[in-house]
Amino acid sequence: MNDTEKEPLFTAPWPAVVLSGLILALFALQSQFDTRDDLIYAFALNPALLSVDTLDTLVTTLFLHGSWMHAGLNAVFGLAFASGVARVFGTRAGGAALFFIYYLLCGVLAGAVYCALFPDRNVLLIGASGAISGLMGAAVRIGPGYILPFTDRRVVGMSLAWTVINVLSAFVSILPSAGTIAWEVHLIGYAIGLLSIGVWMRLFRPKFFAV
Repeated sequence: MNDTEKEPLFTAPWPAVVLSGLILALFALQSQFDTRDDLIYAFALNPALLSVDTLDTLVTTLFLHGSWMHAGLNAVFGLAFASGVARVFGTRAGGAALFFIYYLLCGVLAGAVYCALFPDRNVLLIGASGAISGLMGAAVRIGPGYILPFTDRRVVGMSLAWTVINVLSAFVSILPSAGTIAWEVHLIGYAIGLLSIGVWMRLFRPKFFAV
């Protein structure tokens, strides 16, 4: 009788787990100590107020959430889609650093593009959704040793589904307890991940393409 090695039930790379846990932990602190939403008013991203003096809000907004539903969804989606990206970057210190930098860049660029498109919107944007959507766009293009082309049916199918879901959320309250959804940020972040992952891998993980 041959012994067979059991596959572990939980195989998510640790950077993805840390990211998901960090989202939940930070909101736990926020909900416990910021009962008057002072942090949101101070550190949320407001396109109408974005200037050289408030550029830091492009980053700080990623660490705030509006509800447990909001934080929980980002944590779940983050774990699901960050795992594939973190795995190809590698789980050593250098790979983990690349992963978190890429995550932040997706979020910052998603917020910046949103502000450029809607500079007069006087709204407070909070949440990691732009960054998480960036990881989603990146993950859908990652194949075994190659980056899937934009015309691949998996890429097209996921892109269409994500677009429909987000456009629909502008007219129908899909998850009422999640609050108002900045669906444009989701689509911008997704597009950034979709377009940038190939370049990022070529620059920092060229050996990936030799698999």
